[in-house]
Amino acid sequence: MEAILQRVPPRTVVLLMSALALTLVIALVSYVVWPQARAYRESLATLRLLEGVAAKGDSLQGEMSRLQDRVDTLNRQLHGDMVDLPKNQMESFVIGRLQEISWRNHVELLSVTPGLGDKVQVFEEVTFNVRVSGDYFDLYQWLQDLREELGYVVVQQFKLAAGPPADTARRVVATFTIVSYREAQDD
Repeated sequence: MEAILQRVPPRTVVLLMSALALTLVIALVSYVVWPQARAYRESLATLRLLEGVAAKGDSLQGEMSRLQDRVDTLNRQLHGDMVDLPKNQMESFVIGRLQEISWRNHVELLSVTPGLGDKVQVFEEVTFNVRVSGDYFDLYQWLQDLREELGYVVVQQFKLAAGPPADTARRVVATFTIVSYREAQDD
């Protein structure tokens, strides 16, 4: 081996030794240092994520309560105050609300006849045949208040007629079929 080294110029030996050392360094970095550095970075990213989740734990609870309040508000808009009423109390509740809305809007509630509608998918219809008398604009406001207080209601039939000829206030008599939808319950 010494004879071979004696014949090779010193510059080539230095180059071969440098190439061997460089190859060893590259192999060491590629197979030992680099995978460990990558694993360290991944662990550090996971740690930051977990610290962020732990720090946001309180804010997540607040976010959950805000979202629950939003769901309750939307449920109130959809169903009004009668969302949790049993069927036997719902009719009296609706009739009472219709009377309050009528008084507030200077409309005379002439009659209310509750009835049962069809079942539509997972909802059941609750119908009310309503007859009221009042000024045209008061009736319009009456309908707006009805929608706000009773939630999502549909007016299926709507008929306007002039009041009696002896009426000097020129009141209008309106006949409605109001349908409210609620989730069908197995009773």
